[in-house]
Amino acid sequence: MRGTSAAKRGSGPGRRPRAGAALAPLLVLALASPVVAQQGPAPRSPASAAATITASDLRQRIGVLAADSMRGRDTPSPELAEAARWVADRFESFGLRPGLGTSFLQYYPVTVIEAGRPEGQRLVVVGPSGPDTLRSGEEFVGAPTGSHLSGDGPLRRFDPDSGGQVQAGAIMLVEARPSTMQSVFASVRGALRQGAAAGALIVVDAPESYFHGLRTFFGTRRVSIGEPDFPGEPVVLVAASALPEGLREPLSSGQVLPYGWSAELQTDGTVRPDSAMNVIGWLPGSDPDLRGQYVLFTAHMDHLGVGRPVEGDSIYNGADDDASGTATIVELAEAFAAASSRPRRSLVFMAVSGEEKGLLGSTWYTDHPVFPLERTVADINIDMIGRNWPDTVVAIGKDESSLGSTVEEVARRHPELGLSVIDDPWPEQHFYSRSDHYNFARAGVPILFFFSGVHEDYHRPSDEPSDIEYGKTARIGRLIYYLGRHVADADGAPEWDPDAYDRVVKGGGSP
Repeated sequence: MRGTSAAKRGSGPGRRPRAGAALAPLLVLALASPVVAQQGPAPRSPASAAATITASDLRQRIGVLAADSMRGRDTPSPELAEAARWVADRFESFGLRPGLGTSFLQYYPVTVIEAGRPEGQRLVVVGPSGPDTLRSGEEFVGAPTGSHLSGDGPLRRFDPDSGGQVQAGAIMLVEARPSTMQSVFASVRGALRQGAAAGALIVVDAPESYFHGLRTFFGTRRVSIGEPDFPGEPVVLVAASALPEGLREPLSSGQVLPYGWSAELQTDGTVRPDSAMNVIGWLPGSDPDLRGQYVLFTAHMDHLGVGRPVEGDSIYNGADDDASGTATIVELAEAFAAASSRPRRSLVFMAVSGEEKGLLGSTWYTDHPVFPLERTVADINIDMIGRNWPDTVVAIGKDESSLGSTVEEVARRHPELGLSVIDDPWPEQHFYSRSDHYNFARAGVPILFFFSGVHEDYHRPSDEPSDIEYGKTARIGRLIYYLGRHVADADGAPEWDPDAYDRVVKGGGSP
């Protein structure tokens, strides 16, 4: 589950292994592998297939994914790649087809941006009265675009709306407000790619609380899809109130910028390209008329990696968030593959990455779908189902489509599961936009997000396998199995509530 802000991270060492908890990664994977990798289980009835989703299986699978040796499965990291290969190996052993022809792995490019030291950032504004050196980290912040970038030159106003010319060797002076920040970034990025300007000084006219958010954003490690925020010239954001008065007055009044002003910029940080991956496997449907439609099951396999130690523990294992969901996806794939009859529609099982960095993996998938989104009839997303209530699970999005009444009916038909399904009791915490179903909903796919709420170990190193309620997690997994089978076998596809469709799809993603 993605937090509302970036988690603080450090470079502290991992914890000392607890007794019996730190098997070497290869040994863990060997113990987790099936005895006969290429031979699937004997066919089972749907009910007996659902019964294969067990607490003991989930305990073993979550134990692998959330082991200390996985070091929190950060995006990107060697341990995330190891987790992805583990999921892909499970899919292959069950007899799933690779989502990408010959591979279960969908790679996507990312840029890792490490903020530099405040003392490595410099902004000097030079006017008729001489130089004015601003305070790094307080009055201005540098956007990390590369190591030790510097530039100096005359200040020349640049209007993002008019797409004006960029003067060679000048420092672009650009004004921005919270409502225009994204468009300003895009314009500055495009202008700098022309290769003429020596850098950009973005003047931010906003309350201190907003500028504080910018300092926090640019001062933490970030991962983004694709190219860096800016090309290789220094970019500095400065609070409008911190500018020298002789420069601030013509800017605030819209006057022509007087000549004689210049600036020296220096930024610090590192920007490096990398890649991450989603894992995708699928089972074709049995109905020739419906197998071209898809029911999608998603969960995120990444977590926060190694970070700030808490009580001597710096490995953020992410057992509930979201090894519980990923292990359940693996269990669902095994159960459906083992059933004696296939559902009418095709089933797609996907473990995504980069959720904790801003829903990166699901963003990439919805921009580059392997299976057409217009023929994806539902996304059933699973994130943090291993804790809290023993007899209740939240299905966020239950009021948006016919999937809500379907899951209620499925729960009534299976009283042996002992589960009540409720809608989101915490709308003020905006969980709707904090997990991967969000991207599918915005793309027009009906969703249900199975979730059991946060707890005191959320985004802490103490989110450990020992605290998972495995019996409850298994019962939720069986409920999702029966739900998925019902949706995949129904004559008609799930239907949006018209008002919800207008809000979520046409309205840009608001629940």
